[in-house]
Amino acid sequence: MISVTRIMGILLFSAFCNQLYSQKKVEVLTVPAGERISEIKMGGTTILPSGRFLTPAGDLLRITDDPFGIAIAPDGKKAVTLHDGVFTIIDLVSLASTRVPSYDGRIKSPLSAGSYLGVAFASDSKTVFLSGGDNGAIIIYDINSFSRLDSISLNGRVGDIDFKDSFTSDLVYNEPENELIVLDRGNFRMVRLDLKSRKITASVNVGRQPFGLSISPDRKTAFIAHVGMYAYPLITGATPENYDSLLISHHPYGDNTPESVNGTVVEGRDVPGVGSPLHPDAMSVFTVDLQNNMVVDKFKTGYQIGQMIEDAEVVGGASPNSLAVGTKYAYVSNATNDNISVIDYKNHKITGHIPILVDKRIDKYRGLLPFGLTLSKDEKTLYVALLGFNSVAVEGIDPFLLGTHKS
Repeated sequence: MISVTRIMGILLFSAFCNQLYSQKKVEVLTVPAGERISEIKMGGTTILPSGRFLTPAGDLLRITDDPFGIAIAPDGKKAVTLHDGVFTIIDLVSLASTRVPSYDGRIKSPLSAGSYLGVAFASDSKTVFLSGGDNGAIIIYDINSFSRLDSISLNGRVGDIDFKDSFTSDLVYNEPENELIVLDRGNFRMVRLDLKSRKITASVNVGRQPFGLSISPDRKTAFIAHVGMYAYPLITGATPENYDSLLISHHPYGDNTPESVNGTVVEGRDVPGVGSPLHPDAMSVFTVDLQNNMVVDKFKTGYQIGQMIEDAEVVGGASPNSLAVGTKYAYVSNATNDNISVIDYKNHKITGHIPILVDKRIDKYRGLLPFGLTLSKDEKTLYVALLGFNSVAVEGIDPFLLGTHKS
């Protein structure tokens, strides 16, 4: 039984709380669209499934969904966007687009399997290099004649190592050397491919899950951003035939524990560790000297696991993913930190971080996800695609470098 006195106390306390609540102004934030349903309006405001509005600046052109990467021809007349197993050729003058393969089957696909991130133009503005993704190939294609010129695999022997299961990620065309610099995500390496001989001239071990690639304007330094936290090693002795016999009944270890770092034994089976999430190879940015193919620096950008930020412990990595490189500074987008790292690569140090700020009422919740970025020709403005906000952030560079950053 609950006494009358206790009931009266509860009612009085509830009334007191309601009075306090009514006296305090509570601001409720909602998505702009409210209860309106999503729709596409080519000439007006599109409502996204997230409830946000999209009002593109400039001309609007519909293309195939989920573009992984984009490249603009040196002559500025055409562009190519690469999707999963598809790419789109865009005429930047007429704003006409051509899908490869075409829906009517007249233009065949040069992609034998899927595709991924990398796309680059040769200096003739008609030859493009496309990432083949998990088939480990680079496809060379003529966008004027709609014909595949070649396909070059990253698999094969380089020195004493026979590389298999390559995964072609980002790539850039290095015109002075007539070569492609390519990331092999499957083997954690950077590859240099001579286009005249079609041979691999160098294979450089880099960090975990290489994702983004760029080179300095003087073509002397390559920059690789790694999104991987762990290095999942193969289980010794595992084969397709004995796979079932090696299974265990539960997950072998917790995240970032001595067992996960060093390995353990579960039910009599040796389970290798995946390494430390704070390892220099994990979620980092490497610089490679292209004159000797040596890794020069390993930068840990963004917030690190275990660090205290705004009274909260960081439990995930920074996920550095994309790069823009100027004559002095390299800029790296840290997707899960909502900031940009600034690297003074000639002096081998991180000079600071540019926060991506939208509205002080929501900034603390994160989720803008800065991803692709590019630098203006005068290197005074940085443009950052915000994956989580369907928008582009425009960052002034000079105020930040002077210590008075303004978002």
